[in-house]
Amino acid sequence: MTHVPTPAGYAHREVTKPPDWHGLVVWDVLLNAVTTGVFLVAAVGDLARPDVFAPVVAWAYPLALAVLLADLVCLVLDLGNPLRFHHMLRVFKPSSPMSLGVWCLTAYSLPLTALAAFALFGWRTEWLHPALVVVALPFAFGSAAYKGVLFSTTAQPGWRDARWLGAFHVTSALAIGAGLLWATAEGLGASEAAELLRWALTGLILLGMFPAVRFAVEMRAGRVVVGIVAVLSFVLPLALVLVAKPQAASVAAVALLVGGYVARSALVHRPHRS
Repeated sequence: MTHVPTPAGYAHREVTKPPDWHGLVVWDVLLNAVTTGVFLVAAVGDLARPDVFAPVVAWAYPLALAVLLADLVCLVLDLGNPLRFHHMLRVFKPSSPMSLGVWCLTAYSLPLTALAAFALFGWRTEWLHPALVVVALPFAFGSAAYKGVLFSTTAQPGWRDARWLGAFHVTSALAIGAGLLWATAEGLGASEAAELLRWALTGLILLGMFPAVRFAVEMRAGRVVVGIVAVLSFVLPLALVLVAKPQAASVAAVALLVGGYVARSALVHRPHRS
């Protein structure tokens, strides 16, 4: 067999430099999933069955706002110059995932703030409340979806091949939101809402399996990470759904959060492994 020498220089090497993204970015991506997942699940329940979900959304909207603020803090602190964060709003460029994502987050925060204030003060009107929910819905979905596009449009190893990252992030966000709200409903004694959320969580976990498998293949994720995420984000929550006990909801919510953190930590640090 003829030996082919390795070419000199850097032509055969990866020309990208891993970004200086670490813990804050992991928390940013996870908190983005939590705030959008909680809001989207709560909003659908609020519009479909307002009488059943009223006690749940009274906690869901303030929670979504608090997590959004924490997410924005992580996003700003990770900038090269945090004091110049407002410059991201000087330009609106829909073709840029970063620009569109920042504007979606800003637009999402405004009606969410009003809904959280109404919930805290016990205000509710027949037309304004649902109108704010409807206005916030597309921007909340856009805020969840842009993360996957942002990563997959870069030249970084692993990220550039992750075409299913957006679908994985959104379905994972919805499952996390349903798990947290299921635990909230059980804690509040809202049994009918808890039962609906339990079945919603079941469907969302099953829906998210295919994007998760595709994402793991595209990312070339390690077996240990895949095993941990599979157990915490799919196997254990599904088993707990079948148990159908109030304590199971809290355990499922924690498992989904930890599994979501592990998956996003592997995502953010993927280029460093190359």
